[in-house]
Parts: sequence; C-alpha cells; structure tokens
Amino acid sequence: MQLCSDNTSSAQQLSGEPARCGEDAEAGNAMIEFVVLGLMLMIPTVYFLLAVFQVQSAALAANAASQQAVQLVASTPRDQITSQGLTGAAQLAAADFKVAPENMSVSMSCDGGCSDQSPIRVDVTVQATLPVIPWIAPGGFAELHSSATSWGGKYR
Repeated sequence: MQLCSDNTSSAQQLSGEPARCGEDAEAGNAMIEFVVLGLMLMIPTVYFLLAVFQVQSAALAANAASQQAVQLVASTPRDQITSQGLTGAAQLAAADFKVAPENMSVSMSCDGGCSDQSPIRVDVTVQATLPVIPWIAPGGFAELHSSATSWGGKYR
C-alpha cells in the first residue's frame, strides 16, 4: 500500500488512518444520502397533502350536495319530493368533487308535517377516503356533515 502525504484529509489525519493515493473513501456518498433522505421526507409529506386535499374535496362535496338537495326541495311541490330525487341531486353535485355515491348519505327531515310553509332540512354526510390506498380504511378516515334548510314558500 502506497501512502500519500500531500492529499490527506483532516479527518484522516485526526483518526490516524493512512491515506490512499487516488482514492477517496467518501466519493459519491453525499449524493446518495441526499436522494434517500429527500425521498424519505418527501413521500410522507406529499401523501399528507393528498389526504388533506381529499378531506377538503369531501367537505366541498358535502356542502354542494346539501345545497343542491335543498334547492330541489324549494322548487318542487312538497307532495312530489322523494328521497330518491334528493339523493340523486346530492350525488350529482358530489360527483363534481369525485365522491363516490356509496361514500355519502342523504336524509331529509321536516317540522310541522311537511306542509308548504314548514321548514325542511337536508343533511348530507360524506366519508373521505384515503388517497391512493383506500382499502386501508374502507369506511373512510374522516366523516364530513353538511346541512341546508328550506324555510318553505314558493321560489318558482
């Protein structure tokens, strides 16, 4: 083994290790460490952001679905309102936010016997699923609620 005295690093001088001519024991390791650590930090961060965006999308879908369902209630005679019609209007609005129909539920309640002048409340619940791997939490990892009320009267 040939020893080189003019290109020894300070770490090698302190540790007492002999320097090798033409070889650098640390060559290229910084790039590999940077890439590996970068991936280890970026993948969970990006996944967390995707999960936050999924919850935001579900919240906007619940709000839009309850608004559309209550608009249907306000513009339809009370005796012609059906739960299938409300669910269809809510699912159509939620589809704009890529919420599957099986991940939402719609319910309607009314005060005073559902007369033309009584308020009707529409409640929508949306389950936010995990992005990329929804089978880990099949029931959804967040449940978002929205409600809207039609106070009666004719808005035609």
